[in-house]
Amino acid sequence: MEKTQKISNRNGFTLLEVMIAFVILAIGLLGLAALQIVAVKGNAFSSEMTFASMLAQQKLEELKNIDFDNLTNGSDVFGDESIEREKSKGVIYQLNWQISDGPLNDMKTITLEIKWESLRLGKANQSTQEREVKANFTAFVSR
Repeated sequence: MEKTQKISNRNGFTLLEVMIAFVILAIGLLGLAALQIVAVKGNAFSSEMTFASMLAQQKLEELKNIDFDNLTNGSDVFGDESIEREKSKGVIYQLNWQISDGPLNDMKTITLEIKWESLRLGKANQSTQEREVKANFTAFVSR
């Protein structure tokens, strides 16, 4: 009579253990991918904000260089022409400014509002109001 000998060497992993490890790894990688998407959107929105600040500062400098008595309220649009659209990465910025009397005589206050519809903020199916961003800047000029 032959005896069969059982092999009881349990080195290694079972198929079930390997599959569970892969599922855990996949869940972790999906979380990282979602985090990466949020980071890219955040960077793109920061780029829009930086560009808006640059445009606002540029417009304020233009207004400061206008003769004191000729300062008037106004508005401007940036990004609707092809050269500007390339610089603004497809975003159209609306600038509105108000001129009012300043806190001292011979001084005026320039209040500039810049607004745009963010291409990166929110979801594509959201309304324009939900994606609209505004920033306000104030400067003082004197004679």
